[in-house]
Amino acid sequence: MKMIKSQIDESVARVGKWHFSAEYGIIASPKGKKLLLEPRLSRLIYFLSLNANTHVSRNYLFEHIWLDTIVNEESLTRAVADLRKILALHFKETITIETLRKRGYKLSLKEDKFGWSVHPRISNAILGAILFVILIWFLADLFGLVQTKIVNANS
Repeated sequence: MKMIKSQIDESVARVGKWHFSAEYGIIASPKGKKLLLEPRLSRLIYFLSLNANTHVSRNYLFEHIWLDTIVNEESLTRAVADLRKILALHFKETITIETLRKRGYKLSLKEDKFGWSVHPRISNAILGAILFVILIWFLADLFGLVQTKIVNANS
């Protein structure tokens, strides 16, 4: 594996702020860290990311990763294990692949230290709501609609 610097192609799969490209083999974190993966691993994470946080069957992955090549069950198991090692090494468990026994796999994004999802729509919605409340409070205070009362602790 080698770290790379390149532009993200428009045909990548996006999960939150993460980007996955099967064509170029690039995985990019929300913090801008980019990693070049070998073809089978880049296709694996790409197809898992298209269905992030949901079940992806082993058959679906066989059909889309190896296309017309006949492989055994061990090929997929090995690819998932290799990809897990790379993700743990480079992305500190913020993105993981869960095994759903006898069903398939699921790509999951971990929550940040505040317990908020790393998905930008959720984070932006919460931030926007907080800023809206602060703005309303400021405008109400500015125009005298809110009366603040200072209570003396000695009374």
